[in-house]
Amino acid sequence: MNDKVEAPKQRVSEGEFRHYVFGLSELRVEAEQLLKRAGYDLKPSKFIGLVEPDFRAKRKVGNSVLELVGMVRENMDQALEALTKLAAIKAANRDIECALVLPPINEYVLIEWLTEAKGRWYFGTKDCKLMIWFCNPDNHTTICVVGSPADREMVKHFYMSQMSFDEYISVRHQDFIRDRILAEEEED
Repeated sequence: MNDKVEAPKQRVSEGEFRHYVFGLSELRVEAEQLLKRAGYDLKPSKFIGLVEPDFRAKRKVGNSVLELVGMVRENMDQALEALTKLAAIKAANRDIECALVLPPINEYVLIEWLTEAKGRWYFGTKDCKLMIWFCNPDNHTTICVVGSPADREMVKHFYMSQMSFDEYISVRHQDFIRDRILAEEEED
């Protein structure tokens, strides 16, 4: 008889900044479950422009069809590469909703990354109308931390659906918004 009991996986990283460690397949499965709960049908992935997303789903609403695609990454170090690919997808088809799926990370790390260089990554993500989701397969929760789907039915299926990074930016980094508006006025 085997007395060994397998220890549970360590899901939270050790170190200065906490983040969760999930495999790509776990994150993808959880994102796809969220889409199913919101009434989407999973479709085979296909190239959209020059990029093939990690997952693709559609939902029929009246006479129209909503489409959502996503890229799944394990950490923030891979986020920019995925957001660039999602921006390319969005450039090829403006009607497609695009989401970057990541495991939950430390809020400080997220804030630092998004507000770097006067909010370069935050405003870039917003300008391209992309979303960033934090997905926790252990808890079966997904939070949309940046952006929001146009599909209001989809919003209901996010954990803490009222949470938005936009409010943080408008309160804590008013200077970013002011500088951006002034720069846009100078361009005109």
